[in-house]
Amino acid sequence: MKILLGKDIRRADLHTMQREPVTGIDLMERAAVALEAGTVAAAETPAASDMAGLQLRESAYGKDGCAPEYLIVAGKGNNGGDGLAVARLLKRRFGDSREVSVLLLFPSERLSDDCRRNLERLPTGIRVYAFSEGRITADGAEVPPGRLFRKNTVIIDAILGTGVTGAVRGVAQQAIRLVNGHSRGCRMVISVDMPSGLPTEPWRRPEQEADISGENAARTSPPADIVSAGLTLTIEFPKLALMLPETGKYAGWLRTVHIGLDSEFIDDCDSPFTAVDREYAASLLEPRGEFDHKGTHGHALVIAGSAEYMGAAILCTGAALRSGCGLVTAHIPSEGRTAMLVSHPSAIVSADEAPVFSSLPADLGKYSSVAAGPGLGRSDTAAAALRELLASLHEHPGTTTLVLDADALNVISEHPDMLYTIPAGSVLTPHIGELKRLMRAAAVSGLLEDAGSAGADSPWHDDMHRIALVRQLASSLKSVIVVKGAHTMTCSPDGRCFFNMSGNPGMAKGGSGDVLTGLIAGLAARGYDPLAAAVLGVWFHGRAGDDAAASRGVESMNAADLLENIRI
Repeated sequence: MKILLGKDIRRADLHTMQREPVTGIDLMERAAVALEAGTVAAAETPAASDMAGLQLRESAYGKDGCAPEYLIVAGKGNNGGDGLAVARLLKRRFGDSREVSVLLLFPSERLSDDCRRNLERLPTGIRVYAFSEGRITADGAEVPPGRLFRKNTVIIDAILGTGVTGAVRGVAQQAIRLVNGHSRGCRMVISVDMPSGLPTEPWRRPEQEADISGENAARTSPPADIVSAGLTLTIEFPKLALMLPETGKYAGWLRTVHIGLDSEFIDDCDSPFTAVDREYAASLLEPRGEFDHKGTHGHALVIAGSAEYMGAAILCTGAALRSGCGLVTAHIPSEGRTAMLVSHPSAIVSADEAPVFSSLPADLGKYSSVAAGPGLGRSDTAAAALRELLASLHEHPGTTTLVLDADALNVISEHPDMLYTIPAGSVLTPHIGELKRLMRAAAVSGLLEDAGSAGADSPWHDDMHRIALVRQLASSLKSVIVVKGAHTMTCSPDGRCFFNMSGNPGMAKGGSGDVLTGLIAGLAARGYDPLAAAVLGVWFHGRAGDDAAASRGVESMNAADLLENIRI
């Protein structure tokens, strides 16, 4: 699904209202139904967070098993109107078995029309508290915050939604500080659409509105006051700020709720950013033919491992075997042959007589993809062999997809001239540390014009600058770059960026990247173009992580569990 930017977010609502047609209050009700269902799923079921693990389960339901109570903190606009409608629906669902209350931040005459209508629709069983000059009141008397913010309280943050462009002030700022100051003692915070105070696009200056996706993206400090949520229910499509480390950290667990905004309008909007969900991944899959044979689905070569890191080769090879490609050959040090065949008897083993990568297997042309890097080490011997591999594939671009990861990227970063020998159509899969080294090397080699000026710690100033640099490098290399992390970002040479919606924090463990490399290489061997192989590989990798977390837990799962849960 496309990630809309700027004014297109509001225009999607307006276009839907005009085209269906549907009134604003009815569209708000549609949103509230989806938001209330998402709230109940998270707050009422101990295991509702299937992938989020013990932390979210306990914070949502509580160790004592007591039922949650709901506090909706409502602003004056559409976000507040959504929250008020959610309050009504919660009361309809639970009646007197759950306490539902509202902290209304503004008097009724200052509310938007639709927000005011939802205030008027509240049943008498919902207690409405007022907020003035930082104080909570009821019937004119001050109420201590502890009466509202209790250990069983689920706070629904409906203060501000999209449209925030800078630091908040006044009543909204006071309310955000109130929520953040008391949320630690409560069950959880659920934000409606966006954590209040978080800009929809990361902290741009007004004059940069037209260039949010380009190299002149803002380089400013984040606002001081943003709600820190445990769960964000974002409406219809994720917002860019929710996808990025500096800003997405405020969202907690992220879920998208759909309300039926006009899909044709969204598809026609001009945005280089896409969120990859199950539906988008499914649209890329090619059906397997009934009369296909192993030769139909390609032959992947995995160049990985060393005496110290044979596990990386085993994980990478295993993932390639799970990708559906016809044949997988593992080129590994000879001392790892037994371990590889015991782990993966269906793999073909090509033995390198040295304890590290030192020579190429014969007839590289027979492989439809090559993965290189996991566990190779950075020895001079491995570097020389990698240089030979790049030169061999560079002579015949487009015939074999090369996937570079881990030590292959580190060696290239240590020898910047090697960047120029990476074949067009390759896939590079760095994590943040590898990306920093790669960016510095690219700046030294002249492939990047705007890196290295942000200080010794990082080549980029902020997340938007990082995106701009990755897009520039992908264009210069004519290759796909996969930046691993939460919502892994895949950038194509033409500037499009794809943010992944599967996966969980339990995947942040050694070996996960090796699995991803093998999976992408296997998909590329089957005939998927480099971009599709990368996007699909990342999504199925994350899906395997979600299934592993559901069965093992986010803390206990490891990279080997990913292999067991790859299902394409």
